[in-house]
Parts: sequence; structure tokens; C-alpha cells
Amino acid sequence: MKLLKVRWMAVCLMAICCLGLLGIHTNTASAQAKAPLLGVNDVLLDSNTIQPVMKNDKLYVPIVILGQKMGISASASGNTLILTGHNRSFTLSLTEGDVFERGGRTMVPIRTLTDAFGFTITLPSSNLYRIQNVNTSLSDAQFVEKFAAEIKQQTAAKPSNAGNKGNVSSSSRTIYLSFDDGPTAHTSQLLDILDKYNAKATFFMLGPEIRQHTAVMKRMVEEGHALGLHGMSHQVKKIYASPAAALAEMNQDNEILFQATGKRTSLIRTPYGSKPYLKKAYRDQLTGAGYHIWDWNIDSNDWRYTKNPEHFVKTVLSDIRRLKNQGRTPVVLMHDKPSTIKVLPQIMAALQKEGYSFEPLNNNLTPLNFWNDHR
Repeated sequence: MKLLKVRWMAVCLMAICCLGLLGIHTNTASAQAKAPLLGVNDVLLDSNTIQPVMKNDKLYVPIVILGQKMGISASASGNTLILTGHNRSFTLSLTEGDVFERGGRTMVPIRTLTDAFGFTITLPSSNLYRIQNVNTSLSDAQFVEKFAAEIKQQTAAKPSNAGNKGNVSSSSRTIYLSFDDGPTAHTSQLLDILDKYNAKATFFMLGPEIRQHTAVMKRMVEEGHALGLHGMSHQVKKIYASPAAALAEMNQDNEILFQATGKRTSLIRTPYGSKPYLKKAYRDQLTGAGYHIWDWNIDSNDWRYTKNPEHFVKTVLSDIRRLKNQGRTPVVLMHDKPSTIKVLPQIMAALQKEGYSFEPLNNNLTPLNFWNDHR
């Protein structure tokens, strides 16, 4: 890999010169967040050896070192990085796109690597990413149990941002709470509850609602929740009129989100879920534009019980425990409405008592949807 390192030195020198001429300054420290632990199939990797990097909400990994763990080899030809393994081949430009050099290592987005070679990514516990393909045998729950001591040791020296809330350990189970159809006049109450339990959630929001309730959007961003798109109309005949119509609604929604927060997102959930309407032509349009399609594996059915929301509390808790026993991570569908907000503290208190933590979805994770479309 000497050739790769030499070429990177030249590329980086050119980049530094260009940045200086343009008057652009970078701040690496502010761009990075705490790097997570990594596992490949049934093996927990040494974080000091791998040294992944969080940058601009993306997780980057050293291709040579991690590639060896994944059965992927890397070589350089000119300005092209060639990756081979698992009867596949993939190329990346060393001068364009999401590839950079850090400490003599070539760093690439983990999602690029996993998508190219048929791996998926799960988050078995807080700040632990697990890369898997058909060679894995342990469930996520079994993986966390097997490496509990090592996970605790590797995270012991890392600062926690939990404060006095929650008291959740790094090896606890992870849940992704998601709320559709907002924001609403009641979203501030929902954020108060999430804050009380030191919880982060994902909001799949409608463009007209964002436009109407812009004040709460700033708080949502500041408190670290994930922003997602839910389109504009929420009407089957409109959003699913054609692949172009679905894409147009998401793009418009994204622009409204940007106007309200200064941020865009690639996380989307289509109204009523992706099946049966979001056939391949629709998904091709959306993923081709850079969107990642998310559904859920637990439906709270809170929309059915607006008058008696207590009816779905036991069902949600039961479904979450069932998925835990199967070694699967729950992605829970709820809605941003008063009836759900009324019983949410009951759900979160029970789950936190059982050692769960609540995380937001992000672009490093493999999308969960009814089509098993992992793009």
C-alpha cells in the first residue's frame, strides 16, 4: 500500500493549497463526533486499532485495516482505489467524493463499503456498529452478551454525554423511536418527554406542518433528534401518482426543512409505509437521488386508539421484548399527536427500567424497509 500512501500525500498537498487559495479553513475537531466501536460478524474489533472517524454525521473507516477484517482487499491505480472481495469489485476516486486521508490511512464511508459488498449494519447497543453478512451466527443480543466485558473496557475511558438522566449503560439495548406526521402544536410536549428520559428520536415530517410549526424545529435540531421526510400531501393518489411525483414531494419537503433549519436530510418514510405502493421504479428514483427509505418493525397502532391510548401500551412493550429475544433492534412507529404523548412516559419509563436506550436513525445504518432494499 506504499503507492496508495504516496499518491494520497500528493492529493492532500494539492487540496491544502486549493483551500488556502480560496480562503477556506477547516476545523477537524468540530467536524468530528465520538467514534463508535465496530464489530464484523461475530468479532468485536479493537477500537484503538481501527480508529473510525465520525465526520459530518457520517462514519468513515480505514479501508485497508477494516477491509482485511471484511475479506476485502484494496489497491491503487492512478487516482482510483480498487476494492475486491466476495466475488465483487468496486472502485472509488481518490480525488473526488467521500474519500480522504487521515494519519496515513485512506478513509471511506462505512455505508459505501457495506453496500458495495453485500453487508448490512446494525446498532446492537449505544455507540456500537456491527457489520454483518451471511457469515454471521450470533444475534445482536448474543453479540452484546458475549463481548459485554470488552465493550465496557473499551468505552470506560470515553466521556459520557448522558449527564444524570437515564443512567443507561453502553451495553444496553437500543430502540429507535420514530414519530410521523408532525411537527404539531404538541411537539414541544413530546420533546419535553424525550429530554426527561435522555432519549433521541427520529421525526418523519410533512412539509406543510414544518412550514406551520417552524418555531419547534430549532429545538429539535439543537437537542440532537434525527430529521426525516414524510412528503407533502400524505395522499396515496398524489404521492404515488408516479415515481417522479414521489420524488418531487420529498424534494419539496426537504427544501421546506432546509428553510426552517438550515439542514437537509436523506432519511425518508413514505405515507402508509413503502408496501405496496413503492415499487422498484419509485425506489430507484428516490435512492438515486440519495434518499434512504425507512419503514418499521413495530407498529404501535396509536392511530387506532386515540380515545383509549392505554390500549396500545402493553402491545408495544410486548412487541419490543419479542424482538429483543430474537436479537433484533426495534424501530417503532408512532405519531406526533396528543393521545400518543399522553402514554409515552409509561412506555419509556418501563423500557428504560429494563436497560434500553433510545437513539436516532442515521445514514450509517442499513435502512429497514418492507422491500429489504438496503440502498
